[in-house]
Amino acid sequence: MIEMTEDLLDQIEEMSSLMLCKNDIATMLELDPDEFVNVLEDKAGEAWKRFQTGRMKTITQVRKSIFELAANGSSPAQTEAMKIIRESKMEDI
Repeated sequence: MIEMTEDLLDQIEEMSSLMLCKNDIATMLELDPDEFVNVLEDKAGEAWKRFQTGRMKTITQVRKSIFELAANGSSPAQTEAMKIIRESKMEDI
């Protein structure tokens, strides 16, 4: 069983914010990949929450940049922003 210390949870969040996959994070932290993936399957667990938080922080930062660029007139960013908006609306249905 993997002991989820605060330090380990911080590392999980940091590595997931870099969009590393679960197996790569396990390798970097010298954890058994299968056991690590099993720990992350517990959606009520702190490890899953920190993994998701790391990812969502990066996604939020990237989206913020896209919308800022779009507002400043970047045509590629405007196209991407509209794609994000459409996808968001579909998820809300």
